Amino acid sequence: MVPVRRRSTRSSSSSTSTWGKTMKSAKVYVGGMHCDACSTLITSQFKKVAGVRGVKVDLGAQTAEIYYDNPAPSVAALRARAEKYGYTVSTSRPAATRQKSIPLWQWIVAALIAGGMVKLFTLLQSSGLMSALGTTSAGASYGVALLVGVIASLSTCLAVVGAIVIAFAETYQAAPGESAASAVVRPNVLFHLGRIATFAVLGGFLGLIGGELSLTGRFMSVLTMAVAVIMLLLGLNILGFAPSLTRLGIKMPARLTAGMDRMKTSRSPVMPLALGGLTFFLPCGFTQSMQIMALGSGSIVRGALIMGLFAVGTLPVLFTAGITASWTRQHKVVIVQKAAGLLVIAFALFTLSSGARLFGFTGRVTPGTTATTQTTTTPSAATPPSTAPGTSQRIEMHVTYSGFDPAVLHVKKGAPVTFAVFGDQVSGCTSRIIIPSLNISMDVGPGENDITFTPTATGRIPYSCWMGMVRGTIVVDD
Repeated sequence: MVPVRRRSTRSSSSSTSTWGKTMKSAKVYVGGMHCDACSTLITSQFKKVAGVRGVKVDLGAQTAEIYYDNPAPSVAALRARAEKYGYTVSTSRPAATRQKSIPLWQWIVAALIAGGMVKLFTLLQSSGLMSALGTTSAGASYGVALLVGVIASLSTCLAVVGAIVIAFAETYQAAPGESAASAVVRPNVLFHLGRIATFAVLGGFLGLIGGELSLTGRFMSVLTMAVAVIMLLLGLNILGFAPSLTRLGIKMPARLTAGMDRMKTSRSPVMPLALGGLTFFLPCGFTQSMQIMALGSGSIVRGALIMGLFAVGTLPVLFTAGITASWTRQHKVVIVQKAAGLLVIAFALFTLSSGARLFGFTGRVTPGTTATTQTTTTPSAATPPSTAPGTSQRIEMHVTYSGFDPAVLHVKKGAPVTFAVFGDQVSGCTSRIIIPSLNISMDVGPGENDITFTPTATGRIPYSCWMGMVRGTIVVDD
C-alpha cells in the first residue's frame, strides 16, 4: 500500500470508526467503481479486513484510503474482498487503458432486441391483455413502469440496489438447523416485500399530492419532459456516452447512507424489510423518473400502481443478484445492456414528444377535475366558411386498448362539430381527452361523451390523452 501521512482525529461519512491521533493510513487504487453504491460496497467490504479501522473512498480518483492499527492490513485481503464483486485493487495507479470497443454486430443484435421488445409491447397493448392485467394502453404509465423496472434492474438499479442486496446477503448465514438455501432466500424475500410495499404506498402518496395540485397541461408537460430527460441520460449512460446521475450531483444524504450501512450488518429479521423500503430514496435515475410520473398521475391508486409495478419489474434480476451475489455482477451480458440502453432512449424520445404536445395547454389535465370547456370556436379565418350556415357535422372516435379508433378524423370548415368520444375501453391515460389548441379538457367515461366546437380555419387540430401518450388528429378541410 502507498503510505500516507498520519491523520488527526476527525469523522467521515465513509466510516463510523473514530480515528485516533496515531492512526496510520495507506492508499490503494480501486478500479471499476462508477457510483456511490460502489463506494458504499467497497467501504463495507474493506472494513471487514483485520486491522482496518476506517475507510474513505474517493470515487473520482478511484482510490480508497485505509486507516489501520499495526500491523498494516494485507493488500491480498483487500483485493480478495473487492475482486469477488468485479473490482480491482492495486498499490500503484493503473496505466490508462483504452476502452474496448464493442463490435458492430453486437450493436445490431442489441437494436434488434430493443425493436423486438417494443413490438412485443405494442402487440400486448393492442390485444387488450395489458389492460386486463391492470396496465394502460399505448405506452402509458402502468405498462411503461413495469418495463422500465425490468430495464432498470439490468443497469443502474442493479449497481445501486444490487450492492445493498449483496452486502446484507452476506450477513445472513445459516442458523443452526437451517439450510443454506433458506438462509439466503428468506432475507431476500423480506427485502423485496418491503421494497414493493413501500414503493406502492409512497407512490400512492405522490399521486395524492399530484391530485391535490390539480395539474395544468403546462405543468404536466414540464414533469413529463423532466422524466424524458432523466431517461435519456440513463440510456446514454448505459451505452457509455454519458456520466451517471450520481456524478452529476444527485446523491443520497450522508446520514441516510450511514444508517443503511449499519442496517446492512444487522441480523434482525426486520432489517431486510426496512432496507427494501429505504431503497425508494436511493439516487437511482429510473426510480426518480417513475416518482415524477407517479406525481403527475394525480391519483393515489395510479401513483401506487406506477411505483408498485416498477418495483415488481426490478424483482427478478435483483432477487437473482441477492442469491447469486457476485456472479450476477461479474457475468454482465453486454448485448442485453446495450439493448436496454437503446430501449430507454426510445422511450425517452417518445415521452419527450408527449410532453411537448402538452406544453401549450393551460387548462387542467388530471382526470376528475372539472373540464376546462366542452364548447369552443376556433379563431376566424380570412376566408368565409365553406359549409352553409345552420348545418352541422358529427365525428365519432372510440377509445380502445390500442388507442384512439380512428385516430385521424376529417371535418369541414365553418360548421358546428359534435365530436362523439365513446369510452369503450378506458384506461388511466385515456380517461381524459385534451385538445390544446381549443383549450378543451374533458373526462371520458363509459358510453358517449360529446365535445362541440366550430372550426373556422383549415388545418390540423391535434388531440391526445391527458398524459400526451395516446394521440390523434382532427383535419379541417375546406
